[in-house]
Order: sequence, then C-alpha cells, then structure tokens
Amino acid sequence: MNDPYQILGVSHSADDITIRTRYLELVREFSPERAPERFAAIREAYDRLRDPVLSLENRLFEVSAPFTFESLVADARPDVRRTRLTNSVLLSLARS
Repeated sequence: MNDPYQILGVSHSADDITIRTRYLELVREFSPERAPERFAAIREAYDRLRDPVLSLENRLFEVSAPFTFESLVADARPDVRRTRLTNSVLLSLARS
C-alpha cells in the first residue's frame, strides 16, 4: 500500500485534527461521483490512519525506499546514543 500520509498530503507528525481536516478537504475535491478511484484511495488512507492499531503499525514499520544499510544505521544512531542500558545488561556484556 502507498503511504497514507502522502496520499492525504500531510506530514508524518500530523495530529488527528490535521489529518481529519485534510481528509474532509480532499473528499470535497474528489467526490465519489467525480473521481471514484481517487476517493477510494483517500478513504483507505484515512481509515488506515484513523484506526489506532493500523496507525501504530504504520508508524512502527514504515520504511522509506530506497534505503541502504548506512541510512538505517544513521537513522538509528541518535536513538542508540540516547538509550541507557540497565546495570544487568551492562554486567552481562562485560562478562561476555
């Protein structure tokens, strides 16, 4: 499936109100009678973002293509640097 944020034309950090407002704008512009395929894509994208489980899945597993190993490492590096390991993990790493 295509990126629902891209279909609706909102950023990935958009809140629910922004997403709903944009959805209503697009529905007025692309009604089911005038553009049934476009309306179906807009509706599917909105449903995907509105459903809490699908929205979370979308945010957790989104991968922008094309990607390389280096780009994945670069994206993860700030998160890894902020991560604090527990003492038990540090001790297990020291023992190995």
